[in-house]
Amino acid sequence: MVVEADLKKRAERIKELLLNSSLKEALEQIQAQMAGVTDWSILSRFEDIDRSYKYMLQYFSQGSPDDHRISVYHQLVRRSLILNDDVLQARLQPESMLLYYQHLRSRLSSSETIEGIRKDLESFVDNQDTNTHEHSLAMLFDLIWTNGQWSSQDSTSLLELIDSPLVMEDDSALVISAVTLSLMERFDPLKCLFLCQAVQNLSLAVSIRALTGLAVSLLGYKDILPYFPEVKDRITLLQDVPGIRERMLKVQMALLLCRETKEIDRRMREEFIPTMLRNPKLGDLMREELEREDVSPDWMEWIEKPEIKDKLMQMTELQMEGADVYMSTFSNLKNYPFFRSISNWFRVFSMDQPDVKSAFGTEGVSSTIGKSMLSSHVFCNSDKYSFALTFSQIPREQREMISGQLNDEAIESIEEKNSSPVAADITEKFLARQYAQDLYRFFNLFSRRHEFKDPFTTDLNLLIDTPLSILLQTDDSEQKIAAWLLQKNYYTEAVAAYRLMERNANPYSTDYRFYQQLGYALQRIQAYKDALESYRRSDILQPNNNWTMRHSAQCLRILGEPLEALNLLLEAEKNSADNLSLQIQIGDCLVDLKRYDEALTRFFKVDYLKPDYPKAWRAIGWCAFLAGRYDRSIEYYNKLLASKPTGNDCLNAGHAYLLSHNIQMAVSLYRQCGSIMGKEVFEAEFEKDRQILTDKGISEQDIPLLLDLI
Repeated sequence: MVVEADLKKRAERIKELLLNSSLKEALEQIQAQMAGVTDWSILSRFEDIDRSYKYMLQYFSQGSPDDHRISVYHQLVRRSLILNDDVLQARLQPESMLLYYQHLRSRLSSSETIEGIRKDLESFVDNQDTNTHEHSLAMLFDLIWTNGQWSSQDSTSLLELIDSPLVMEDDSALVISAVTLSLMERFDPLKCLFLCQAVQNLSLAVSIRALTGLAVSLLGYKDILPYFPEVKDRITLLQDVPGIRERMLKVQMALLLCRETKEIDRRMREEFIPTMLRNPKLGDLMREELEREDVSPDWMEWIEKPEIKDKLMQMTELQMEGADVYMSTFSNLKNYPFFRSISNWFRVFSMDQPDVKSAFGTEGVSSTIGKSMLSSHVFCNSDKYSFALTFSQIPREQREMISGQLNDEAIESIEEKNSSPVAADITEKFLARQYAQDLYRFFNLFSRRHEFKDPFTTDLNLLIDTPLSILLQTDDSEQKIAAWLLQKNYYTEAVAAYRLMERNANPYSTDYRFYQQLGYALQRIQAYKDALESYRRSDILQPNNNWTMRHSAQCLRILGEPLEALNLLLEAEKNSADNLSLQIQIGDCLVDLKRYDEALTRFFKVDYLKPDYPKAWRAIGWCAFLAGRYDRSIEYYNKLLASKPTGNDCLNAGHAYLLSHNIQMAVSLYRQCGSIMGKEVFEAEFEKDRQILTDKGISEQDIPLLLDLI
């Protein structure tokens, strides 16, 4: 294993040298890597590259003019990149215990060919020999997956296979997955071109899998793609194919949603389901979440779209959004022998698959189950297989009960729903989501998943500076992706997306909400000056918008301009005098300006209008402390301490007690603060307030004694 790791490390080093234009050293490293390689093709190609480069250096040293020198050099680097992969594979092939090389050795010992398997698949409809069909699919998958570098004949043969009207659509879809997995193992321009061609396949499932395959594989090859311009040129041609850009957006959103799977899984287990059990009336919780102060009322139409609803929405709405809510449910159901075969993770669900047939037996329930749950769009293919295989372990009586509940009327309703025009319109979205979830499960649940490069460890945001960006940079795609990134709190990426829309003159960039949203994203990444500029642009497009003024004021306060912030807030107050949050903001500005009595008036107003409001208590407690009214400060901090105090509540209450000369209570609160925050954080926060304490009369010499007491 040490040798294997060393070989891979050297291959990565060779790649770095090639991309850094250190061809001579790279070739020296390749030659060292080739020790023990007996493949004549590899040895011959190395000698040809090495000889060509030496001739180039010789001509260059003689000052010979050569208009093609740059292109020839690029060709040498290109050939060396491919040779580097071939050498690594040749070194690992004989003995490596990685699954890829185990299957590679098995495939090399077989006489199966793509043409022969294609004939078997084409004849399946006639002979219905499921065992032969299963064997052919497994062999085909291995043959494609472990075929390192394609010839033009390999590409042609597989294109003929997936285009054959006699090959089932599900089998063609599996071919695309095998090509994708092979491409992720090592780069091959012909596989990229194959997937580009498959994108235009008449089968929607094949097309979506091909787009997804390009998305998850090419991100790992951004650095070497400039040496293979035919790939970029072919992708560029796809933008002119009707419907492909819209399809690419669905694939992109499905991949982005996979980012949320772990968080949704956690919240489903820890928050959503327990909340439902405690309180069936979940609507109140949802409304509270949507009424967050940071969300502009003018965005409500945007927020209410299914694809960007909050993670705490009801289960059905999460499903409409495409959220993967069943990952934890089925993660423990992937231990069946069926899932030991790598190809089965990418199979389209079929009731005719032998393991599924065996699971249901002859009890007459297969038709009912198949037409209902297992034919629905709720589950991905992998989870459908899990459910089917689990069904075989359910006692007979319970199986019959389930079958009876799924009566003909329910089946007809499902069939009618799935055949409706609305369902037809969103089929692409469902297929993209299901396949993304199938991939996610493989890379996260397969028993030997650690041997594969997991594409979901990258962000899979394809909008900017990726090989597929050209297919996503449309007005609609840019806006939807930017909105999703903002709503899901990916603020840095959201800023980049909005900036792209601005550069591309997206029509939405003339809307005041565009600059609100850009400003908000900038504010959240602490780019306050840029955020303020964005808010000012929004104000030009729609003057005197309260949300814009309030967020501008927040930035101004942080930038040290409390008076300007106060003036903005007072202007906003003219339109919403009863907004309690606005009153607190005004009070905060007055505190910054040391106008404590005016600030307290604002805070007391909020406390009067909304009793039991901790935000008002904190504001009063701190302002009263700064004003020297320690008794009033302690009064309100005690209210906070009686509920669920934060570390800062304990710290500030400790300050108030300290200035009231109640040292023991102060020390107790400081200790409580330390237990909440942690010792280091507490000490840092205390240090920030040291100047305030000394200005109010605490002796500098007493502070070390106080800290020792704590």
